[in-house]
Amino acid sequence: MSVTTRRERRQQEKRKKRRPGRGGGAAPDRTGTFITIAIVVIVLLGGVLLLRQVGAFEPPAASIDPNVGQVGQGEVVGTKFPNEGTTHIPGGQKVTYNTTPPTSGAHYGDPATWGIKDSQLPDETMVHNLEHGGIVIAYNQLTPDDLSKLKTLVRQLTGGQYRKIILEPYDKLTGAKIAVSAWTWQLKMVSFDESQIVKFVRAHYQGTDAPEPNAN
Repeated sequence: MSVTTRRERRQQEKRKKRRPGRGGGAAPDRTGTFITIAIVVIVLLGGVLLLRQVGAFEPPAASIDPNVGQVGQGEVVGTKFPNEGTTHIPGGQKVTYNTTPPTSGAHYGDPATWGIKDSQLPDETMVHNLEHGGIVIAYNQLTPDDLSKLKTLVRQLTGGQYRKIILEPYDKLTGAKIAVSAWTWQLKMVSFDESQIVKFVRAHYQGTDAPEPNAN
């Protein structure tokens, strides 16, 4: 029978403590580490997508030429439609509007954030943005060149005094390529026309027809 000295026993205990998962020291929690890394990656990707959506990675656009799209005295810009009301409805409920895209009517309780969108918003959300005096620009089947020009124009507008604008693709738009809407007003175009879009925005942005023109 072998005899173990006190010194040897101390050395054995030290070696055990240096072996994770074998009686000495707790094994590292690799699952927890992986979960933490995954959460960080998801948060970072979400931040990148949000910044991309608002155009943070795009080069800054020049200011709008003050001489473009000026509205003449008494000039009517766009077509006026009857007011369909301002009722708030539960999320998920659908509404049939008299215009496409809609220009007023029942809508959800929360508006969308302003800016350039990569996907189409529910009509019932977008109408709330119109109620707040903003402008919604919808497009369908634009050429890549015209879409690029339209996005550049929207960045110019929102970078100045016309912050409350939404640009969105809209697959229900027919008979036109672009529809610019304000509360009870709309202008449709068969191609990109910078002057006409700017003129409509100048005429109807935070206009008196909107029920809550000064809301965010």
